[in-house]
Amino acid sequence: IFTNKYWLLIMTFFLIQLSCQTLKNTALVYYSNYVLGSYNDGITQTLISAIGGIPMGIGIFLVWPLAKKYGKRNTTMAGLVLYLLGGVVCLLSPKKIVVVLIGQFIKNMGGLPIAYIFTALLADVLDHVEWKNNFRCDGISMSIYTIISTVSVGFTLGIFNLVLSKTGYIAPTFDQLTKETIAVVQNASVQNAITFLFLGLEVISSIVLMVILAFLDIEKNIEKEQKEILERHNR
Repeated sequence: IFTNKYWLLIMTFFLIQLSCQTLKNTALVYYSNYVLGSYNDGITQTLISAIGGIPMGIGIFLVWPLAKKYGKRNTTMAGLVLYLLGGVVCLLSPKKIVVVLIGQFIKNMGGLPIAYIFTALLADVLDHVEWKNNFRCDGISMSIYTIISTVSVGFTLGIFNLVLSKTGYIAPTFDQLTKETIAVVQNASVQNAITFLFLGLEVISSIVLMVILAFLDIEKNIEKEQKEILERHNR
């Protein structure tokens, strides 16, 4: 597997995508509290999350027909273009909730192929490895995928905390007298860092992921390879 181009490409894709997504999810609360809204205002984060959930509900009816017609890679590539455009829209005015919600909706529509069909490309890659080497490597591949998804959580959380500490983040304090949690307005460096981790990083990663996808042309021969695998099994 470590000598197979397609396997290395798809695992690199997962590593970058999962790491950036985890950083974004970690930054969501801070972005809602200190950049877009106010601390624990009860609405900002809810709106962002709701806008993220709407496309996921309707996407299952849209993505697979597109993937069958245009291919899984091409559909994912188109989704990344939308993801990039949505991120740019958000960055045009990251402190205006209407602009950000529009951009988030576009982003989440673009993220549907990764959520629903991209793992099917991994199955194609595993079939390709079997076709080339005459044995399957599903177990170790999924173990490595699990390691990537697990380790990326701790690694990105460490990066996030490091960025906050270096930019001068001041944590909320609990007032024993009023029994309320009091948060300060964060400085511009902290707000910019949070905005970058929530919005800007995924704009950059979308471009990187599109470059990786450009070389992940596994589908061009996969039907022939799968047919040959089936013939081997039937001998």
